[in-house]
This record gives sequence, C-alpha cells and structure tokens, in this order.
Amino acid sequence: MVHEEKTSCYNNNMANDSVKNEKIDEAYRIYADRHFDKGMKENVKILSAVLIGSLLITFNLAVMLPAGGMIAAGFSGIAMFVQKIADSFFGVKIPFAPISLLLNVIPAYLCFRYVGRKFTTFSCVSIVLVSVFADFFPKFSVTDDVLLIAVFGGILNGIGVALILNRGASSGGTDFLAMYFSVKKGVTVFNIVFLCNTVMILLYGLMFGMENALYTIIYQFVSTQTVNSLYKRYMKKTLFIVTKHPHDIADAIMAVTHHSCTVLNSAQGGYTGETQHIVYTVIGAKEVGQVMKLVRKEDSAAFVDVMNSDSVYGQFYLRPIS
Repeated sequence: MVHEEKTSCYNNNMANDSVKNEKIDEAYRIYADRHFDKGMKENVKILSAVLIGSLLITFNLAVMLPAGGMIAAGFSGIAMFVQKIADSFFGVKIPFAPISLLLNVIPAYLCFRYVGRKFTTFSCVSIVLVSVFADFFPKFSVTDDVLLIAVFGGILNGIGVALILNRGASSGGTDFLAMYFSVKKGVTVFNIVFLCNTVMILLYGLMFGMENALYTIIYQFVSTQTVNSLYKRYMKKTLFIVTKHPHDIADAIMAVTHHSCTVLNSAQGGYTGETQHIVYTVIGAKEVGQVMKLVRKEDSAAFVDVMNSDSVYGQFYLRPIS
C-alpha cells in the first residue's frame, strides 16, 4: 500500500512537470514568433547593417591597406594578392570584383545549404557591395603611418565585420567558412582563420617585402580581436540570482530565453540571516539585459552575479540562423 502511494505521487509529479514544461515551451514559441520574426522591418535593419559594414570594409580595402602597402586577409586578401602579382610581374591590372565573387561561390553554397538561406542571401549582398565598391571607391590618403593604418584600419574592419555578423549575416569569404564550422560544431573558429591568414600574408611578405607583411599581421590581429569582442552569438554568461521568488524567476527566464535553470533552495543570508534561494543559469551574452528586466519585474530586491563562461558542456539552446 505504501509502495502504491509513493508510485502514485511520483506519477502525479511527473505529470505536473510535463504540463509545466509544455506551458513554458508554448510561452517561448509565442515570444519567439513575436520578437524574432519581424518581416520587412527586420530585413531593413539587416540590410542597413550590411550596407554600413560593407562600406567600412571597403574603406580599408581601397584606402587604408594600399596606403600602407598591405593586403587584407581571407578571400579579399587572396584577391588583392592576385592583383598585386598580375600588376607587378605581368603589368596587367585585374579588377577586384571578378576574383572576389569567384572565390565566394563554394563557401556561399555551403552556407546556403547548411547554415541558412536568409543568412546567405544577405551575406551575398555584402560580398557584391564590397566587390563592386572596392573597384570604384575614391582613392585618397588618410595617413602615411603604417602602424596607425594597421591598428585603426583593423579596428574599423573588425567593427564592420561584427556589425554584419550581429545582424545575422556575414561579409563572406572566410566568414562563410567560420560560420559553417560554427553551426556544425557550435564553436567559434575566428582564431583558426587568423592563423591561416597569417600563412598567406607571410607568402605575400616573401614576394613583396616582409615589413609590410608583418604590419598586415598586426592589422589582421586587431581586426580579429575586435570581431571576437563585439560578436556575441557564441558568448555565454553565467548568472547567480539570489531571490525569495526563485520559481517565478526561473519560469520567466525559461519562457523567454528557452534556457533552463537550476534552483538551489534554502540559502541563508550572511548579514540578515533570512532564507533566500539561488537561481543558477547560463544564457547568451546578448540576453543578459533582457533577463535582468525579467528578474527586476519578478523581484526588485534580487541580487544578481553575472560572470563570463568560457565553455559550456551539455545541452545549451542556441537559436538557429535563418
């Protein structure tokens, strides 16, 4: 009889948890439909980011790098490398656009098939804009200091790339490949891309001068670190929330972010001696502000500790790229 009562209670608890989870999942679907599918308005924002980011990238390709005797990294760097070889050894001037567009065909196909059609479409817009702008952008000098060009050019280029990435597109080339592996493996590979770019730039240095090649490596390093600092899709934050209303906060977080929580009950305040509870969760860096609003709404007196998370193992929800 006792065994039957325990079994019955267990089954009832399981059923209640299942109903609760279904409600949370449904709440998230409603929230996602309302906030993530914004139609034409969202497309205009993405297109605006692609345009501004592409202009910043083109400015570096057409103005900053040539003034410093440097080349870009990635597929743009390969295109500039080919242009330099054709001009220096054969006296032939080749436009940037055909080389850049040709190099991006296969990576664009991979992203279209495995990453997302919307992502690939806007990325191709960026590729076309940069390729065309690079051939027709007005040529002028900002500074002759190669170190300034390497540092500030890298920052501007990184801002341009991150601006496009954060809006759900990319500038193509190695960004395509980076996003492809990121989606397939769930990790960022921008530092690996940087190492591959370094090898290509060193080859350029052997042919056209090591000094400018070394400055180019500085430029690419600054650009890569800028992207890593500003691109938040794969950044994660750990939150410890001390509150008297743990389950209200946990349900709100799960319903909006689709990230689960762990509730640690009966923690005692060291100063007041009051019984508190701790909600522990890991969320995306872009969701911190959103979650803080939820916490304040449920418990204005809650104490929140936000920490960086280098790695997370196990199931972690990452909204798919469209």
